[in-house]
Amino acid sequence: MRFEISHRGGTPHVVELSGSVATLGRDPGCDVVLNDGKCSRRHAMVEDLPEGLVVRDAGSANGTYVNGKRVDRARLEPGDVIRLGDAQLKVLADVGATVVVAPDDLDPRTSPGLPSLPAAAVEPREVREPAPPPAPEPPPALPTDLRRAAAIPTGGTRRPATVTVLVVLWALFVPLSVVALALTASRIGGGAPVWGLASVAGLALAGLGIVMALGLRALAPWARHLQVAIAGVGLLACPFTLASATVLLYLTRPDVKASFEGRLTSPREETGGAEATFALSLLAMLLLGLALTAIAVLVV
Repeated sequence: MRFEISHRGGTPHVVELSGSVATLGRDPGCDVVLNDGKCSRRHAMVEDLPEGLVVRDAGSANGTYVNGKRVDRARLEPGDVIRLGDAQLKVLADVGATVVVAPDDLDPRTSPGLPSLPAAAVEPREVREPAPPPAPEPPPALPTDLRRAAAIPTGGTRRPATVTVLVVLWALFVPLSVVALALTASRIGGGAPVWGLASVAGLALAGLGIVMALGLRALAPWARHLQVAIAGVGLLACPFTLASATVLLYLTRPDVKASFEGRLTSPREETGGAEATFALSLLAMLLLGLALTAIAVLVV
């Protein structure tokens, strides 16, 4: 069996096969391997039967065509064209078959009067298209901690907006707490003991603010648990009850929990509106709490 194989935009080449059955398809185990995405792994078969060459479709997805007509089984003659996907196979006459050709088509190497070439030089050989290169091996799996670290957003691009607001608020809490304690100590008076107590309290609050800002920025699970506990205590502070309730409602959402556990590497589009709502609500409730606190201080 001899075929001239051509691909769209490629150079035709001849394939010579021995045997009575030839399989055609993308599978590297086929007798004729076709590197065409529209071909099935085992697309068709060509059989050399007593009646002649016969092509049979092997249940392909895109079908087998002979001279432009889709067929399940068809007899082939020299010159027929089989199309499989974007690949075409033209049936050629076997070597040694009687073929009528023009005088100009004669090969001088086989013309009478010239010594014949050795048998090995004209022996038909099985020619296959090169198999596709092997797919690259997937990179080794990262340990769980490294996968979680890789999922931590960089530059705030993947961190939920409300968590970013909490990070900024905790960062502002550090200097504000120190200034507030210093002003309180100066108004109360009492000398060194009061200033010493204020210094210790200021360091503790500043340390808490730094730890919370860094933990929330890195989406650490412990930071979420600690923020939930602090918000629970904040429910008891009347001016900031609404702000604490907003934080608790936000941090108990399943998608927020998944972000802190490293199972959600990027915010989904459908949560974008909810993020904006929670962020604005938190800021509004916080400003309301500060206003109520200022009014209470002025009244007292």
